[in-house]
Amino acid sequence: MKNLKKIFQMSMLALGLMGAAKTAGAQVISNHFFGENAWMPDTIGNANACTDPPCILYGKLHKQWGAIKASGAQIIRFGGITPDKNMPTNYQYIKMIDSIRAKGMEPVMQVPFHNYRYTAQQAADIVHFINVVKGKNIKYWIIGNEPNLGYSYTNAHQVATYIKPFASAMKNADPSILIVGPEVAWYDQGIINGLTTPNGPDDITGKDAAGRYYIDIISFHTYPFNGSQTRAQVLTKLTAPGSLQDNLIALNARIASCNAAHGRTGTAKLKTAITEANINWQNPSNDNLNGVGVNSFVGAQFVAEMLGISLKQSVDFVNLWSVVEGNNTALNIGYIDPQTGNKKPMYYHFQMMAQNFKGNMVDATSNQTNVKTFASKTGTQINVMIMNQELSTNYNYTVRLSNSTVSGSNPLKVAVNAGVNIEYTESIQSQSSLVLTFNTAGVLIKKTVYTLSGHAQANLPPTVTTFGTTGLEETAALGMDNSKFDINLYPNPTAGKLTVALNKANDEDKVIDIEMVNLVGQMVYQKKAEFKDGKELIDLQEGVANGVYIVRVKDGEKVVTKKVVLERK
Repeated sequence: MKNLKKIFQMSMLALGLMGAAKTAGAQVISNHFFGENAWMPDTIGNANACTDPPCILYGKLHKQWGAIKASGAQIIRFGGITPDKNMPTNYQYIKMIDSIRAKGMEPVMQVPFHNYRYTAQQAADIVHFINVVKGKNIKYWIIGNEPNLGYSYTNAHQVATYIKPFASAMKNADPSILIVGPEVAWYDQGIINGLTTPNGPDDITGKDAAGRYYIDIISFHTYPFNGSQTRAQVLTKLTAPGSLQDNLIALNARIASCNAAHGRTGTAKLKTAITEANINWQNPSNDNLNGVGVNSFVGAQFVAEMLGISLKQSVDFVNLWSVVEGNNTALNIGYIDPQTGNKKPMYYHFQMMAQNFKGNMVDATSNQTNVKTFASKTGTQINVMIMNQELSTNYNYTVRLSNSTVSGSNPLKVAVNAGVNIEYTESIQSQSSLVLTFNTAGVLIKKTVYTLSGHAQANLPPTVTTFGTTGLEETAALGMDNSKFDINLYPNPTAGKLTVALNKANDEDKVIDIEMVNLVGQMVYQKKAEFKDGKELIDLQEGVANGVYIVRVKDGEKVVTKKVVLERK
């Protein structure tokens, strides 16, 4: 087992260090940070009298709620240009709310405005019907969509002129709601600055005549590219001057000034949200796993980096656009492919973060430009995400869970300010992402690995390996149901020939997949088997090196995994 992991202590740890207060610079992670946009449904608006066709969209969103929940999504926005142009029916609002709530997620509902096509009173009527008549108690509400794009507004006054009466009317219908805006299509500094100048003529962060705050969450959308981006731009964009990281820092400063000027404290504090986000609003026409758009591996890493930066800057929630859409490559920008139903690398990167990042963000740094890292800490766990964006460079790495100098000669050094004087070393292959989960003593308890070559290209989910004090204990695929059958492997260790036995008969006479991968997810063996006598033989080629491997047996959506040790004499 010594080749699996190398965990070593640089010094004996005092228990007091384990219980230290949260590290400097730590940011609290919202319990509803990870969000999606509910796009696209079958119909929006009155299909029999459509104001702005099309109202019938033929979307398949209703088939995806289980996958959305499994991705770790916590908050779902129902909005965008189409429900702004065509007011959803009461049935559509309630159906959407019930679908979201049925999976334990929080809805964000948009009322239409569309450049005065709809009125503040209509918006108030929607809030009244949903929250008062139907008792749905929707907390988050949005007014209109992308005023600087959909309405061609160019200044803060145009936006404030409709936001204020709409917000007042909606909060008159239900004073408990929180309103999100202005929903600009990009970080439009001119509009946002005008709306967040305390006591300025277009300030929307103060109170109306009834003593209620107009806006509770300042929001914008971000699609940094239009499909013409290069890989080099993808790797550097988010932290470049004037991009997302700088914009969030600037917005946080403005919000702090608004909170101070208007006495907004506690739960009344103004927050931020990014309610539409993706790498681009349209893909390159030939985008694929090796491309640079939503369908690509590096595009998924880009979105994970976007989420990490937003977490570090205390964004309350981020909603990816979107779940499933598009009838061609350029418009296929959901995290689930509409033609195949396959979950894209973006889905699994989102899932890796949503399922692991909780508690507080802590500072994490990498000494390699094209390796991005983020970390979080709870009272029981430390989670470290590492993304290697190099095309062909594998790295031996060392992670240190404190802000002391990382020791050793490994070319990749990751420092995590988690207050634990422990180092962990291993390797990460090119074009791959992983999450390391440690307990608060610095012992690795779980590793989640997702690679381009070993997972995405084979349409496989990340490999999750659970560790204990005796070494490797269990490996499973994210989101899979492993409870329906089991397998036995023998002999184990094996010299190269291995029998896989099902604990049930294959009475349906169907083909079952057998796969073997190494601990970084690389495939070393594949076979389609019928298990007619309940057993199948694996005969490994001589080129497969000694070590520990994972055998996966996949019966439809069910998968069982076991470890096996290869020891050739």
